[in-house]
Amino acid sequence: MEWQQKFDKLIANRDIKGILDLMFSRSPVTPRYGFFKEDEYWDYKEEIPAVAKGHEAEWASIAADVLAFHNVKGGILIFGIRNKDFNFVGCSNVLDQKPFNDKLRRYIGDRFWVSFSREFIQYNQRYLGVAVVPARSHATLRAMADSPATDGKRYLKTGDLCIREGDETRVIRGSAAVEYESAHHIGGSSSAYFINEPNFRIIRPDYRSFVLRDTICHTLDKAVLSDRTYVASLTGIGGVGKTALAVWATLRAYDRKQFDFIVSLTAKDRALTSAGIVPFTPTLSSLSDLLREICDVTGFGELLEGDPKTQAAAVQKTILAQFRGLLLVDNLETVDDPRIIDFLEALPLPTKAIVTSRRARVRVAAQPIDVGPFEPNEAIQFLDEAAKTVRKFFFNGLAHAEKLRIADSCDRIPLVIEWFVGRLRDAQKALQEADALVSQSKHGDELVEFSFRRVYSDLTDRQQNVLKVLSLIGRPLPVEAIATGAALPIHTVADELEEMKDYSLVERQYDVSYRDIVHSLLPVTNTFVYREITKTYGYESTVRKRLNDWYQAKEIVDPAQRILVQQVRRGERNPELALLEVANNFLANHDLANAEQYYKLGLERNPTSWQIHLATAIFYEEQTHETAMALRHYLLAAEHGPRQGPERARIYKRYGMLMRQSGTSTAYRDAAKALSVALVETPNDAFCRHALGDCYVKVSAFQPALEALAPLESHSSKETRAITYPLLEQCFREMNDPLGLARIRQKMEQEKVIPRQPRQLRLKG
Repeated sequence: MEWQQKFDKLIANRDIKGILDLMFSRSPVTPRYGFFKEDEYWDYKEEIPAVAKGHEAEWASIAADVLAFHNVKGGILIFGIRNKDFNFVGCSNVLDQKPFNDKLRRYIGDRFWVSFSREFIQYNQRYLGVAVVPARSHATLRAMADSPATDGKRYLKTGDLCIREGDETRVIRGSAAVEYESAHHIGGSSSAYFINEPNFRIIRPDYRSFVLRDTICHTLDKAVLSDRTYVASLTGIGGVGKTALAVWATLRAYDRKQFDFIVSLTAKDRALTSAGIVPFTPTLSSLSDLLREICDVTGFGELLEGDPKTQAAAVQKTILAQFRGLLLVDNLETVDDPRIIDFLEALPLPTKAIVTSRRARVRVAAQPIDVGPFEPNEAIQFLDEAAKTVRKFFFNGLAHAEKLRIADSCDRIPLVIEWFVGRLRDAQKALQEADALVSQSKHGDELVEFSFRRVYSDLTDRQQNVLKVLSLIGRPLPVEAIATGAALPIHTVADELEEMKDYSLVERQYDVSYRDIVHSLLPVTNTFVYREITKTYGYESTVRKRLNDWYQAKEIVDPAQRILVQQVRRGERNPELALLEVANNFLANHDLANAEQYYKLGLERNPTSWQIHLATAIFYEEQTHETAMALRHYLLAAEHGPRQGPERARIYKRYGMLMRQSGTSTAYRDAAKALSVALVETPNDAFCRHALGDCYVKVSAFQPALEALAPLESHSSKETRAITYPLLEQCFREMNDPLGLARIRQKMEQEKVIPRQPRQLRLKG
């Protein structure tokens, strides 16, 4: 429809003026005809939350809407319009674009930026807030953090998929999210691949925001479409953007549905295998590696029988000549096997290839494309995007000439610009640093190397060790693995990673296997850091052994336990629940030290797991008798636990029972509150009911005690009645109820229950 195309264009251009002209009359501020409703493109909200603490749950809801719009077509959030009658009421909480995005970053990361503006500001300073959410480029984006709990329930959890359906935001969780992506043919994403689905496997781009390079992009696009070109060959120095261009063209072909299958490979020199961390030759060191990847993605595994020469002929005849495919081969300069070059030069149509290399390797039916620095305007655009990504907003105040001066000092090389932006803190320092770079008279590869040295020298020893671990492994890792390799506490590593992300040294993304954020290095950064490792004799072997032992769980004596821990560390099992199982197994074997350690590890993995908090609380209550720790974890289990049902009752009952014995001044009152919650869920629990009545009696709340204990007066168990009668007798006596007192004393006499003695006031002296 024409109006939908108009919205697509407005959102793509972030055209807030165009959106307002289309949707609103200005005086008075009123939605135009046709906009008195919510839609798949826009959503109305009466107020925008404040940025202060206490509004986190509201911001999580907005983050879900932002993700939902982004994962479909993009959209517009409009603040200051009342949902019921769609009248303008205006927002009272004033904030601008930066704090708006800062509040969302916890959930959406740094993959895209939401344009936010205050419009139609009234005399009383109320305004219309407009947030424009860009559409996803290719793959969906999952929630990157848990939202705070409200009444024991979390609106967003890490890994949730948010989708806009009509006028509603739908949050899809767990396996249902994977099924939704598959059913709707949405590109699924993982830590290793940006698109990973049947017949399509595309490596993750190394850019956050792609800057279109008109001349090169046009040439590359034309080469991929041309029947006269088999291979598009991108050449240039490291950090100039070859991989970014290759992935851009591949994703463009994926969106256009130009190919029946897409296979992408990039060079690595180490990997995590089932045996642990082991070095191995680069992925593209042999033709077999390339053939295996093609057959794996397309599902023709049976072609991998026989010698490589027979395999190559079978793959060309059965797959490449029969289906329209695209091969992306990154870092081809690392290939030592000339058979791979021969294979690429003999590709049968309709299959095509895109390769990147420092120098031209494929020469037959190839379109050579030299990738050099940015053009001036491209460099300034990239500088602005890089500054916005790492929140260096002082660059906004620089004049066009000053920005060009900085870009030129970096030779307009993308990676050098990113590093430059990442390490600067103010505009004056940025201009001084630009002049210092110019004075060095370094260009090309020499400038890239020099720039990295400056960044690297500014890092602390801890940060350098974190980078070395990531470089050694060469694949995305969770924070626990990095901490093990660097021999640092997990919380320290997490802090260092957060800082280095702003330096444009570390990339992070959500991994569906680990159900957590994983971290990695860009290829060029990886190369430089690995050179540093080789300067220290024995460092690499030490880190490899440390990580290999950790992945192999060699500290675990029991074989069954060891296998379970290995599965957790490799991302093959639900991490926190598997760690809970390990802890419980240690507890069953009376190994309290290891049990406590794995309860703690489970909570480090997922601090919001009520199952682990409950198990930890029971451990501290029954095994180590640490009442304070037990009470703390019972409270956390209650905060994150179910909103109803027997498990909720179990948590509150155990907390209440333990609180009665805590010795605090409010012990019985606090216990009564918890036990009353448990009793709502399990009203037939006589033990909980008696304990609640006893707590009420202890604080002289005799009427609530009587209401709680009354059903136990005729309980089927004689023992239950025997311990309840004295409490009821005290309630009737204190409430001056002679009839109730006579009735209960008669029952006590019949069942020979010893009455309680009335309380007496004792005076000192």
